[in-house]
Amino acid sequence: MPDIDIALPASVTAALEPPKCVDFSLPKPNIPELRIPIGSGFKGIPNPALGIPTDCSMNASLALQIAPMMASMECLLKVLGFLSTLIDVFKQLSTGNAFAIPGGLAEIADAGLELADCLDMVLSPAIPFGQFVKDLLLMIARMIRCMTQALGSIVEVLAGLELEISSAQQEGNDALLAQLECARDNALCSADGVMQSFDPIATILALAGPFFDLMPDAPTIELPQLASDTDLETLKTTLDTLEQTALTIEGLAEAIPL
Repeated sequence: MPDIDIALPASVTAALEPPKCVDFSLPKPNIPELRIPIGSGFKGIPNPALGIPTDCSMNASLALQIAPMMASMECLLKVLGFLSTLIDVFKQLSTGNAFAIPGGLAEIADAGLELADCLDMVLSPAIPFGQFVKDLLLMIARMIRCMTQALGSIVEVLAGLELEISSAQQEGNDALLAQLECARDNALCSADGVMQSFDPIATILALAGPFFDLMPDAPTIELPQLASDTDLETLKTTLDTLEQTALTIEGLAEAIPL
C-alpha cells in the first residue's frame, strides 16, 4: 500500500515539535541592594531551603533586613550627634569667649546623656558577648549546612544526568540528549543560586568583627574561597569544603566559655 503524505496545518506542526531548552530555562534573579547612609549596604540573601531564588524572594529577604539595620544604627547616629555637638562647642571656645564655656559644657553634658545606654552596652562586663558570638557562629554553621543540603541534592541530580547524557550520546538520541542537557543546565543554575548564599555569610562575619574584638580570646574565622566554576567535579569539591567549614565553625563555637 503506498504511503500518502498528508499536509498538516502549520499550527498542528508547531504543536508537535519537541520543546526547546529555552522554553524551560530557569532565569537568574537580580540581586537587589539597599544602600545605607553610612556607606556600603545590604544585598538580598538567597535561601537554599526555598529552592531557586526569585526576584520576589530576594526582595523579601532584603525587606527583613531593614528593621534590624535601622535599629543597629541608633547608637551610631547618637554618637555622630554627640560629635557634632562637641565640634560646635569647641569652635565656639576657640574664639576665646570665656562666657561660652559654661553653656558649651552644658551642651556637651546633655548630648552625652543620649549616649548613656550605648556606653553601658560596651563598658558593662555583664554583657554576655561570648554568648552572642557563640550563637552567631552556630547560626552561620547552620546556614552553611543548609547550603550543603541543597548543594548535595543538586550534585546527586547532576551525577545521574551525566550518566544519562553519556548514554544518549552513545545511542545517538539527539532529542533525549537535548532534554537532558537542558535539565543539566537548570541544575547548574540551581547550584549557582545556592552558591550566592555564601557571600552574605562572609558579610555577617565581617560585621561581627567589632563584637569579636570586645570578647577576650575570640576565635578567628576565615571562610574558604569557593571556586567560581559550576561543574559536577567542582561542586563535589565545594561540597566537601563547605562541610568541613561547618564542622570547624561548630567546634570553635562550642569551645567558647560562657
